[in-house]
Amino acid sequence: MNKKFKQYGVVLKKELKDAFRDKKSIFATFVLPLLLFPIFFLIISLSANSVNEKAVNPKLTLVQNEISVAADSTLREYFDNNVFVLNPNLKVEYVECVDFKQSLIDNDIYVAIVVPEDFLESIADSSKTVQLAVIYDDRSTSGSTAAASVSAVLQMFSDKVLSNRVGADVDLTPVKNSVLSLSDVYPEIKRYGTNSPLLHLIIPMLLTLLITIGGASIATDLIAGEKERNTFESLLSTSASRFSILSAKYSVIIIFSFLSAITEVISIILSMLLTKDSLGEGLSSISLPADGVLLVVFNLLMLAGLFSSLLLLLTASSKTLKEAQSKSTLVMFLPMIIAYATMYLDVADVSMWTMCLPIYNVVVSIKMLLAGVMNYAYLWGSLAINVAYAVGSVFLTMKTFSKESLITK
Repeated sequence: MNKKFKQYGVVLKKELKDAFRDKKSIFATFVLPLLLFPIFFLIISLSANSVNEKAVNPKLTLVQNEISVAADSTLREYFDNNVFVLNPNLKVEYVECVDFKQSLIDNDIYVAIVVPEDFLESIADSSKTVQLAVIYDDRSTSGSTAAASVSAVLQMFSDKVLSNRVGADVDLTPVKNSVLSLSDVYPEIKRYGTNSPLLHLIIPMLLTLLITIGGASIATDLIAGEKERNTFESLLSTSASRFSILSAKYSVIIIFSFLSAITEVISIILSMLLTKDSLGEGLSSISLPADGVLLVVFNLLMLAGLFSSLLLLLTASSKTLKEAQSKSTLVMFLPMIIAYATMYLDVADVSMWTMCLPIYNVVVSIKMLLAGVMNYAYLWGSLAINVAYAVGSVFLTMKTFSKESLITK
């Protein structure tokens, strides 16, 4: 028994030495998570802070007879002095707009409060109930959070007026809604996209994630695997040109990336249809513009091209399949962090410079498509920068393949 334990100890020591000798594996296993997960939570924290800021600093308009009346100083002053003053943290910005429903969808405003013409008189009349509607875009995180804050302070105002009407010592529970009758309304306007919150959350994340790392498993075998099997040099010695070999392997990775992404999306859609509930019904509301779909597909193609080049570069510089897998792990972390961290991203929070960030700009493009907020300047800008990234990465890969010492060692 002691002999077996000694043998076990010797083998264990040998294997641990081999494992810890691989610096790339050590970095990917221990160091990289220490660096990337704080970044992940920082992005999540920034997104949460942005949402909280909009909740306490809502952009809104007041509406009467389908017309924005935010410029009405009397009405605005009444809301400031009697309603919003009940929540000192709420800093309202009034915005006058021509078409308030379109402004909600474009995120120029977050909330519209529909106020009856006789609002002030009805509030003063102890026998009347006032009908108010809080309108917001249910596809927008900014709109949903701001509407919740505005509705809460309106309810506080209702309770205050009711207390003044019946006296502070009276139980208000039976007549809770006798002053303000609040309703939440979504803008009725023809628009592209989908109403399914589930699709808004997971489709952008999954598509970008699978496009970037979906071909990783096949990429590690394309060159490193052939090196390990001693078939790569034989391939290079054939009549096929270096460009033909590279482009074929490059295409295989892109094809596998797209197939994995398409398969996953089909799986999600089938799952939603099988549920036969509100999730499945959400699919019937999907309406996507053809030009927007093409722009998103081209953005995804360029992203696949960029990461296919990176994976080829890493596997070409690897001697063994294990080393290639270890290196590909380094590439996989960044897409995972960005994809998960942007699940709750609101397209209203993006700016032109952020569309220069790979992966992030593709997530934004898909979210715009699903939300029906088609900012074509951003979409074209995203495509232009992704083309530049893809072309640059292909050029770098070609240069790498021209170095005999790197790909045959």
